[in-house]
Amino acid sequence: MEEGLFLSNIQEYIKKTEESFRHQECNTCECYLGYLTQLKIDADQEGQQHLQEYVPDKNQIHACPGCDPCPPGILYSNYLRKRSSG
Repeated sequence: MEEGLFLSNIQEYIKKTEESFRHQECNTCECYLGYLTQLKIDADQEGQQHLQEYVPDKNQIHACPGCDPCPPGILYSNYLRKRSSG
């Protein structure tokens, strides 16, 4: 992406993802953090700075507990599909 994701787009993605959480621990799951990392890669500078506040301390991060379905994982894969299709 040339310009990167804008803050308003990122806020919308984060809001949808947080609304999808099935468990309190979702915000420290590696699935969600993978999505945040991808958004940060695609974001403009302002968006990257905003995303920093969502990254938990390394000691809080945990492996995927195997939720089926995994809402953050689904949103992440949908984002990647949309991004690759242009």
